[in-house]
Amino acid sequence: TMSSKHIAIIGASADRSKFGNIAVRAFARQGWTVYPVNPKETQIEGLPVFKSIAEVPVRPDLISVYLPPPVLLKVLPDIAARGCAG
Repeated sequence: TMSSKHIAIIGASADRSKFGNIAVRAFARQGWTVYPVNPKETQIEGLPVFKSIAEVPVRPDLISVYLPPPVLLKVLPDIAARGCAG
């Protein structure tokens, strides 16, 4: 089996109707190791949630973002600093 790929989902949501939750489930189903990022949640779909991309313990292969533009602009420097392997 191929080794698991890592994705950080910024704006992950506990609300199953939101894209930030649908993405968590979809990537997990495809065998990715998912790192949900949301400062207000502690657990999403049974996964521990990180308050910021800086707290994610690995350098993800992919970073997916589900945030409104004004919020995204605030976290862009963190995303750039973290980078991703892909």
